[in-house]
Amino acid sequence: MTVALSVSYIGAGGFSSRLIHPQLGRHDVRLAAICDLDEARAQKAAACHGFEHVYTDFCAMLECEEPDAVFCVGPQAMQYEIGLQVLRAGFPLYVQKPAAISSERTREMADAAQEAGVACHVGYNLRSAPASRRTSQAIASGEFGVPTLGIFRYGLMSRPVWRDAILDQHVHAIDLLLHLLGDWRSAQVTPILQEGTRGYAAGIAMESGCAASLCTTREMDASDEFIAFEITGSDGHSVFSHDGDLRYHRPGADDVLMRAGTWNPQRLIDWWGYFDDVASFFAAVRGEAEDICPIADTIRTMELAEEIVRLCYEGGARE
Repeated sequence: MTVALSVSYIGAGGFSSRLIHPQLGRHDVRLAAICDLDEARAQKAAACHGFEHVYTDFCAMLECEEPDAVFCVGPQAMQYEIGLQVLRAGFPLYVQKPAAISSERTREMADAAQEAGVACHVGYNLRSAPASRRTSQAIASGEFGVPTLGIFRYGLMSRPVWRDAILDQHVHAIDLLLHLLGDWRSAQVTPILQEGTRGYAAGIAMESGCAASLCTTREMDASDEFIAFEITGSDGHSVFSHDGDLRYHRPGADDVLMRAGTWNPQRLIDWWGYFDDVASFFAAVRGEAEDICPIADTIRTMELAEEIVRLCYEGGARE
């Protein structure tokens, strides 16, 4: 009989309470403790989701609980500063995307995980979304051919500063692009400079020779235009995904259709991959499967995001 993993959680903010805490009870784990500087907020999370103990000092929590796995979810500076301590103490760690606000800090965390010999998973949940998984299967199949063109669109640029919007929001799309198409070689970016709006069109040359684009603007409705992508293969096959729905076109065969349904919190947890993302971390901690998103695999994501930021400013973007 498998013993349930003991989990300690650092962070009781809004993101955790909406998308991570509610699903933990569906995994085979014991929610040993939750920690937050705001004790009332931590107490509320414990009452709602079943954490056994409450702390305001994460060091005390780790010493007392000695968990099998630790979540640290919050602002990037917090994830970096506390996450490094968790890793150096030898605990497997889950953080949300991006792990830190720069590729340099992400690399530092990856090195700490490697030195400690523990898993450090980054919650780029779109890798685990059903549409993404089905696309990966199509690309890996012999019938699809080599990807020749990828078109990605992201419908959110709500941060007031260009750099923050790209490094905190657009990394979702950037990471998915690299996850599906492989490593990147170079990028060209044209920012939208019209008064009252922001966004950019990025052309990205992939190491494989595939061409890709990423387009963003602040005008899209995030509840209906969150992310869309299209990938074409050399054998005439293509995948179209919009807001989690998917159509896989196969010449000479029926199309494969996946329909997500209407926008709702449960759809976000399951259809956007949050549940399977967390499951991947637990499987990696148990040694049952390879982690779908180890932190070392996200360094190039941050490097491409930083290059897009640089080119936006070089092209005239202003705060």
